Amino acid sequence: MKITLPVWKVTLLISLFIAVFGNFSFWKSMLAAASFKEEPFLFVAFFVVITMLINLLLTLFSFRPVFKLVASVLILTSAFAAYFMDNYAVMIDKGMVQNVLLTDYREASELFSLRLLITVFLLGIVPVALLYKVRIQYQPFWKGLWHKGLVLVVTTGILAGTLYSNYKEISFFGREHRELRHLINPTNYIFSLESIISRHWAAGKIMTQPIGTDARKALPEALREKPALVIFVLGETVRSMNFSLNGYERETNPLLAKEDLINFTDVSSCGTATAVSVPCMFSRFGRKEYSDIRGKQYENVLDVIQYAGYEVIWRDNNSGCQGTCKRVEFDNLAHKDTPEYCKADNCVDAILLDGLQQWVDRENTGTEDNRDTKPKAENGSSAGHDKRRRDKFIVLHQKGNHGPTYYRRYPNTFEVFKPACKTNQLQSCSREEVVNAYDNALLYTDYNLSRTIDFLKRNSTQYDTALVYMSDHGESLGENNLYLHGLPYMLAPDYQKKVPFFLWLSEGYQQTYGIDKQCLASKTNHALSHDNLFSSLLGLLAIQTEVRDEQLDIFSSCHTRPTQN
Repeated sequence: MKITLPVWKVTLLISLFIAVFGNFSFWKSMLAAASFKEEPFLFVAFFVVITMLINLLLTLFSFRPVFKLVASVLILTSAFAAYFMDNYAVMIDKGMVQNVLLTDYREASELFSLRLLITVFLLGIVPVALLYKVRIQYQPFWKGLWHKGLVLVVTTGILAGTLYSNYKEISFFGREHRELRHLINPTNYIFSLESIISRHWAAGKIMTQPIGTDARKALPEALREKPALVIFVLGETVRSMNFSLNGYERETNPLLAKEDLINFTDVSSCGTATAVSVPCMFSRFGRKEYSDIRGKQYENVLDVIQYAGYEVIWRDNNSGCQGTCKRVEFDNLAHKDTPEYCKADNCVDAILLDGLQQWVDRENTGTEDNRDTKPKAENGSSAGHDKRRRDKFIVLHQKGNHGPTYYRRYPNTFEVFKPACKTNQLQSCSREEVVNAYDNALLYTDYNLSRTIDFLKRNSTQYDTALVYMSDHGESLGENNLYLHGLPYMLAPDYQKKVPFFLWLSEGYQQTYGIDKQCLASKTNHALSHDNLFSSLLGLLAIQTEVRDEQLDIFSSCHTRPTQN
């Protein structure tokens, strides 16, 4: 037997359900920030505001053809949002929503669990099933339109009256705890999604503008007996605090400790999620100037390096380059069927070196470049068609320490720290188990970086070789009950913002490019950030261009070789 209810009652019941059961994280955080006994009306006011906002949204779509579909999507999406906020203490803002939209199915599948299914079943599927059991009374169109208008007026009146009568308390609390707006479900993800769609729509009308087309190799050819082979390893979710090179008590970098590295100990990321940090760190704009629109509006450092005549490739074992490698060669290894490295839709980072030697050794005809046309450098040579062996710049994008399934990032032989958390439900493991799994993944990263350096050493007879390693962002491992990453930058702890950064330079590279290691070593404790990467890569490669900022180039004062002006 079906229950019959008018549509306005259904929208109100759904709004009350989501306000109560979909907002545990918000109410919990609010209770931690204010006393219910001292300010009960503040809690009542927020409850009314949240309920009325949801009711306004549902009323706008309360038409027979679309209402149940829209309401079902809202209920299910809110259930997913509630799960991640309640279990990982994440906040949902534009950066988090953007990160979700850019996550591939393999990454997403690692987040599925029994607890997620139970949550979505109870907060999503059950209420949706009940919704379809209800016979909803809809008015004839014009009469229904009048009733909807009346509901909107009443709802808006209640909302406005609540805000007005409690303005002082709500505004004060809102100013003091602005971060809590990212916990209000579903307005957090709805407003964030709307903003992203608006930006994407605007970005679709943007023509990407070239930068650094004047780029050229500033080192005189007479000083260059061999071409350059430089590898940039882009780490994933590696925080500086767990790098033993930076003083961590555990030996998480035993192999790298044996190498002659230049390690920078105080480095901040551009964002707290891959979707923000990766395009930002390769951009010419610093964190404060960068925006998603600007990232799409201008080319990045990979384009400038390619303009200078380097052969550039991006090899990926992650979820892509976030638009950064659009105009360079791209090799997606994350979906390879290579049994040696891949199992159950998951490839470990050793795959990044698989076949790389063949790419380095291939004929340098320029026929595999992704650009249809290449501007000519100032010296008149084509940036893409040198007949001699060309300089090469390689990006290796690791899976690194991507969570929450840290245990899947390394083979069993690297499980040194035990017991390790073997589930994506980090909150069900002890903090020691979570850290053990994370540190085991770091041991494997140490191994792969050591192998990459060995690869460069083997190629040092034909190339001047160098390696740069930098992570995109850090990670929370249960400190203050926070897990994973993606908190708004101003609220994020240093665990999510401090990242490792080091260099390895062959003797040949140091001599040819005149790099003073002692000079660089004097800067290892300086405060640096992703802002330095754009100009520092150009400085490392001795590329002259008007877009290089000497103030941000860590090599600018550490060159001993003359360059061509």
